[in-house]
Amino acid sequence: MAGSTASAAPGRAPLVEAPEPTHACIRCGRPGLPPEKALCEDCNPLELAQPSATQVHGIAALGIIVFVAILAVLGRWALSGTGPFDGTVTGVAQASGGLAVTLVVENQGRKAGETTCRISDPSSSAGGPQELVQTPIIQPGESSAFTSIVTHFGTTVIALTADCQSP
Repeated sequence: MAGSTASAAPGRAPLVEAPEPTHACIRCGRPGLPPEKALCEDCNPLELAQPSATQVHGIAALGIIVFVAILAVLGRWALSGTGPFDGTVTGVAQASGGLAVTLVVENQGRKAGETTCRISDPSSSAGGPQELVQTPIIQPGESSAFTSIVTHFGTTVIALTADCQSP
């Protein structure tokens, strides 16, 4: 009998049996169900077959997959029509701690958007210094000129190029 005490040797504490493990109903949360049952009597009055752990986990996994797919479609829709962006370095000057790079970036898409331009030295080998610069929001079919300070190239004025990414 669960919870009953058994007699022990003289001078020793009585032995106590561990309580049987229980869990809550998966529908209403009522505590005290044995491990082999998922639903209480109130939630399953006809004693229908209980859902297995595989079914419960499968439904949860399917829900996560569907949610990720919906987010991917919404993200694609939100980003469609922005770019491509064409960026050109129009000026390089010394600045405190680096170089002031002036860029002109054109949004050739149907929606306003911003992008990231990779500034690099065309004379250096692949893997040479590069720096990313975030553009302001550019309206469709328009260009935006802005200046950004880059620090990865030192303070000596050199020729730089810009490669602007589409989202």
